[in-house]
Amino acid sequence: SPQFRENLQDVLPSLPSQDDYFLLKWLRARCFDLPKSEAMLRKVHGPPEPPVLRQVIRKYMSGGMCGYDREGSPIWYEIIGPLDAKGLLFSASKQDLLKNKFRDCEVLRCECEQQSQKLGKKIEMVLMVYDCEGLGLKHLWKPAVDAYGELLSMFEENYPESLKRLFIVKAPKIFPVAYNLIKHFLSEDTRKKVVVLGSNWKEVLQKYIDPEQIPVEYGGTLMDPDGDPKCPSKINYGGDVPQHYYVRDQLAQQYEHTVVVNRGSSHQVEYEILFP
Repeated sequence: SPQFRENLQDVLPSLPSQDDYFLLKWLRARCFDLPKSEAMLRKVHGPPEPPVLRQVIRKYMSGGMCGYDREGSPIWYEIIGPLDAKGLLFSASKQDLLKNKFRDCEVLRCECEQQSQKLGKKIEMVLMVYDCEGLGLKHLWKPAVDAYGELLSMFEENYPESLKRLFIVKAPKIFPVAYNLIKHFLSEDTRKKVVVLGSNWKEVLQKYIDPEQIPVEYGGTLMDPDGDPKCPSKINYGGDVPQHYYVRDQLAQQYEHTVVVNRGSSHQVEYEILFP
């Protein structure tokens, strides 16, 4: 919309891109509501400064970009099981983790631009694969869920219309519980793109991605130069954070409800039990 571009004249020079495709993403994300789209874009300003990452995040924050789907979109893998959320939050600030996710998103945005130039067509979206093997109660620790919620909100607000599809693979029985805790951070549009795959997940991935672009670990033929089937040069598999990295041993937790029960009194609390 020419009106949208006109309204943003003062911030256009500081945006990562000024073309119509880029501006259209923000309009689509807010259903073409001009004031809401403008407010959302103004919150972002220009591209973030490249953050100086703490060593502990570089070493133990799992995930990574590896390969392209059949249409040329970059693929990002999130490896949930070995992620030591408590160790990371004891060793780095939530702000550090947000900066790290910003950096990942910028890497993906730049990769989309490079792919667009290389292939001669607009590549704007990323395919994500979430490996949920090993997802457990340790990942449902409240500060970890809160921090993850902030990461998701940041992605939604700063990179609208950037997710093509999100495949969940190897989801354990506890997955619906975990998803219930974070899904309210996701827009309705994003939720529609989340697909939980069953035991035939390798076949489904190959429908969207050439096997040569999928690590052997995920059913393809791609390996690191040294023959490693997990491609750790591209995907970080995390692990437990050694305690010598810790800068704190507890986190202030915010609870939704607090109540004082006087001596001799009682207070009844109702909880919905989501799993046995």
